[in-house]
Amino acid sequence: MSEHDKLKIHVQISGFRIPMNINRKDEEVYRKAERLVVKYLDEYQRVYNQRASEELLILVAFRLAVALSKQELDRDLVPLAEKIKNLDEELKTLLAV
Repeated sequence: MSEHDKLKIHVQISGFRIPMNINRKDEEVYRKAERLVVKYLDEYQRVYNQRASEELLILVAFRLAVALSKQELDRDLVPLAEKIKNLDEELKTLLAV
């Protein structure tokens, strides 16, 4: 990957400005992730306004980890669902004879 494929961006979350060197093609993913974290952080700040920023960031991280875990579980179940569907069709064919 060449130097021209890299891009330096700054992510701003909870008052912190974090410089990052990323692949140029991934910029939109990073920007979307930044917006999502900021959105969740704003939600938690409204609901838990007496909590420390660190606690709110932990809640955001946990929420995103749960979403990722659900997504991975769903992805793991898709092949299984396909196999069950195929087996069901085979059984219907066999029972129809």
